[in-house]
Amino acid sequence: MDISLNIILDSISHYRYELHISLPTSLSFRRISPLPRDIVTVKPDCLYICKLSELMRVKEQAPEFYCICLRDRIQDDLETEEKLKNTIVINENLDHVTLFSELQETFMRINDWYWEMQDAVINKKSIQDIITMSEPIIGNFISVTDSAFSLLAYTKNIPTDDPVSVFLIKNGYHSEEMVRKFKQFGRFDVWKKYSGLIIDTSKAISKYTAISKVFTFNDVYYTHVVMTTTHREMTPGLLDLFGYMADILKYKVIENWEKEKNYSHIYNTLVADLMEGNLTERELVDERARIVGFKPNSQYLVMIPAVGREREYFFPGRVARDLTQLFPGMVPVYYNGRLLLLLHHENIARLMEEQDIENRLNAYFCDNNIFCGVSDIFDDLRELPNAYQQAALTLKQLKSCSQNGKIIWDKDRTLSNIAHFRNYYAGCLLDRSDQNEKFWKSSRYGKMLIELYESDLEKNTNNLEVLYTYLINERRASETAAQLHMHRNNVVYRISRIEEMLNIRLDDRLTRINLMMSFLMFRYSSFLRGNKGCEQLLKAPR
Repeated sequence: MDISLNIILDSISHYRYELHISLPTSLSFRRISPLPRDIVTVKPDCLYICKLSELMRVKEQAPEFYCICLRDRIQDDLETEEKLKNTIVINENLDHVTLFSELQETFMRINDWYWEMQDAVINKKSIQDIITMSEPIIGNFISVTDSAFSLLAYTKNIPTDDPVSVFLIKNGYHSEEMVRKFKQFGRFDVWKKYSGLIIDTSKAISKYTAISKVFTFNDVYYTHVVMTTTHREMTPGLLDLFGYMADILKYKVIENWEKEKNYSHIYNTLVADLMEGNLTERELVDERARIVGFKPNSQYLVMIPAVGREREYFFPGRVARDLTQLFPGMVPVYYNGRLLLLLHHENIARLMEEQDIENRLNAYFCDNNIFCGVSDIFDDLRELPNAYQQAALTLKQLKSCSQNGKIIWDKDRTLSNIAHFRNYYAGCLLDRSDQNEKFWKSSRYGKMLIELYESDLEKNTNNLEVLYTYLINERRASETAAQLHMHRNNVVYRISRIEEMLNIRLDDRLTRINLMMSFLMFRYSSFLRGNKGCEQLLKAPR
């Protein structure tokens, strides 16, 4: 294993030395050795030890190499930067045998630790085992948490007085207050943005500098490793050691992810088999359902949650934990890297009403900026793949519609974060291909809406909104007027003008059907997204 120069510099930090190597550097060395007599045999991956006088004598004869020298001569003009290039000169009364022994001990200690960690992975030892064996090497407090912010492992033999870590050890999870702090100080954004080591010196959350590594899969926050500088100050060498450990932990994290993703739970197994067509016979499905605790004649509902704003972060483990505590009958399942919620009961509609599930669930989703697509209720588990698609398609609609499947014309803050497939049925069935959009734009009814839209922009009117509202209110002028805060007579007049402008009659049923289908295409069209003034039409609900 290669040992970084940064680690070597930490190991000699108790000596006075001159550094003639440019920093920062990613230099590392496979071994350490006394400078050979045959200077042409030096290797670039070896760090050599010698007296400074030896180096001065042979430097010009050898190719480029790296060396730690003990000063044994008085500094003079011969010590040019060129001759001292790539060297570390130790200005101490020290013999090279002692120095070699110290550095050899560092190399052996780091190598032994690294191989011990690798052996732990091979022999299926835990993350806790790797953290424990890292304690004497790293010397700072380290914690590992999962996507539910629950504690997986920590350095049990290294004390900490950091309040965040103390609470985590005592309770086994981060508090709600701490999660709000993570959000307040933008930590979720940082964790999402960077794949390498993340350094936080602000001390806004922890009283110490914190170095962390976040492991994500399919953009899902999964495992978080954090080191706080409780005993050792942050140095490049310490960061390299933490990086070595994180590289090994990655294998365990991937292993855990694969186990969880691939059937580590009986519910996951059942859902995966149903989704992938491995379980199709009714008798076998019923038997598997009984094994996981689903009662005969149960009804089912699939929900798929997702974060509302792009810059927000989604923590499926935490969402799953919270929702199972709020609703014991709800089953969180991971399928294909995605969290879905499966509700089962003999009468779901009655259960939803008796426990006020929709309102309570929506309150949680609003607090956490989560939106949720919901399938139709079904009573045959073999319909799960269709229900999953229903929920997924409905979730996609939320970017431009209310929970009733309507275009968002106003900043209505009472809208739900939960959308049901039954309210998005027509939109979900639309073919949104580029070819289909071309057909729509060139069609009579597509041209009508585009004409109205462009006219509204030019004249600062809202005829498109008036027409849409009139249609969804079944041509009732009074209801339309109330919704738009207009006088009824004004609505009647505006509708007559729109009919004249578009050369249509709204008392024709087929015309109304075609216009509503055109409105659905209009909502998702690139035309709308590419024009100014459409922000309200595409505004996501709350």
